[in-house]
Amino acid sequence: MSRREPGARVGALSKPIGVVKGISDVPWHKDCSLGRHSYECCTLTVGISATGADAESGQLRVVPGSHRALIWPAPCVQPGIDLAPIDLPTRTGDVTVHLSCTQHMSQPPVKRTRKVLYTGFGQRPSDPQAAERNRQRLNAVRSKTHTSVSQEPGYLGD
Repeated sequence: MSRREPGARVGALSKPIGVVKGISDVPWHKDCSLGRHSYECCTLTVGISATGADAESGQLRVVPGSHRALIWPAPCVQPGIDLAPIDLPTRTGDVTVHLSCTQHMSQPPVKRTRKVLYTGFGQRPSDPQAAERNRQRLNAVRSKTHTSVSQEPGYLGD
């Protein structure tokens, strides 16, 4: 039996129609802008599409090149920055890989639920205890995200 490395994990994300709160409702962001920069910046985020996704089911959108630019989380388009967002539609079984420092989001689904498994690769923190304390603090914040709304629900679209 092989031993699992500390921090090795897979998370499941379900983005249902009408999601307006919680961790499934994340607008434009860089993962390190959510408080992980000092401990886990520059990781590779790997998504395995369980349902496929397009503009109607919460597809991933990214801003190529944003990992090397100081960009505000929202709005995505900013004066003086010539980086344009692109859509990353997927089919069931497709794999996406993006640098955690890349500006990204997933659209609110309007016709189908999106389901994806996430894992990643990155550096080991130089201070594992501090990284774990930070992760626990972030998990406490994430557990309260159901009280906020960050983007219009998909079913209210155009």
